[in-house]
Amino acid sequence: MSPSLADAHIHLADLLDRDPGFPERLSGTGWICCASSHDEPEWERVEALRSRLPPFVSSFGIHPQWPVWKNADFLARLAGEGRLAAIGEAGFDFFADRPERVRDEANERTQREVFEFQLELALSRGLPLLLHLRKAMDLAFAYAPRLRRLPSAIFHSFPGSARDAETLVAKGINAFFSFGAPLLNGNKRAAAACAAVPSDRLLAETDAPWQPPRRSTHVAADYCRAEDLRPIVEGIAALRGIDLDEAGNTVRRNFIRAFSASE
Repeated sequence: MSPSLADAHIHLADLLDRDPGFPERLSGTGWICCASSHDEPEWERVEALRSRLPPFVSSFGIHPQWPVWKNADFLARLAGEGRLAAIGEAGFDFFADRPERVRDEANERTQREVFEFQLELALSRGLPLLLHLRKAMDLAFAYAPRLRRLPSAIFHSFPGSARDAETLVAKGINAFFSFGAPLLNGNKRAAAACAAVPSDRLLAETDAPWQPPRRSTHVAADYCRAEDLRPIVEGIAALRGIDLDEAGNTVRRNFIRAFSASE
């Protein structure tokens, strides 16, 4: 993997369950990432990987697919102790593949309450917010007046159009748009948005081990690997008509800005 690459969204503990050797393959490289956790045991497992991986930053959030209050106090404590680079992933999921993800009044109310808690926590602590949105882009616009007060809003696996990205930025949101395996899987909407968003707002991610690329370079293609970041960035480079080094340097530079990270 190129040492210049930065992964804006990865689940290290879940990846370790499927690929126990990945920390050693990345050891000694310049790879950086934002590792996402959603409960206390997952957070502790991710923290235990720090001795086996290059330095990385972390996010913690109450996921909209599991909008419960169990981890709210732990999240607030992490934010108060300055241990987070971002809150999230937080947001809305109305994909309708399960009853709790159908967009009805009760589900939307539940997800709004959890989201607003995290948004206000991010605002009070001056932290970026990492956003998960499925079938809910309209809510990004609805919350724009508050999102613009954040240090940054990072749209994980950006589900919107190029015009949506343009409008969010025009509303004054310091927005960053992250793209991953959908680029390799023929998602035309993601490809069009990736080709068009401003270069200074572009991020890359694997979401590993989730969202496996269909054209994986490894045999076990039922999960996404950390190394799949390179073909994703190659895909970004091809869509934007630039070389791999330029694409890699761009997403790394934007990663540092979005998460207020250091080299």
